[in-house]
Amino acid sequence: MKYLNIATKVNQILLGLVMLVPGLLKLFVMGPSAVASMLGSFGFPAAMFFAWLLIILEIGSGLAVLIGWKLEYTAIVPAVILVIAGLLVYRTDYGNLLMHLVIASNFVALGCMHCKSKK
Repeated sequence: MKYLNIATKVNQILLGLVMLVPGLLKLFVMGPSAVASMLGSFGFPAAMFFAWLLIILEIGSGLAVLIGWKLEYTAIVPAVILVIAGLLVYRTDYGNLLMHLVIASNFVALGCMHCKSKK
């Protein structure tokens, strides 16, 4: 059981970084306008609004997962982001699409494990 707890904590940290790092890169390296341009190319209306929403959700959910804050709820947000990103960006690149779906399912599993441990 000890190794399961260690593996779960390592998974939680890695999953938090999966969202936090890209969110910070979008904010400080790419910039919100570049993210808005990318989203606009996919047909998003109000692309600047969704760019900021994406950046805030990535950074916020990454931090929430890292510290383990209400994982039964916060793990859903990155899962949804990853599924949408996978289907929009990688719908013909099956390797990357599969990777996004696997990571999304990992977030769901983390949230479910946290629900189980509270009962």
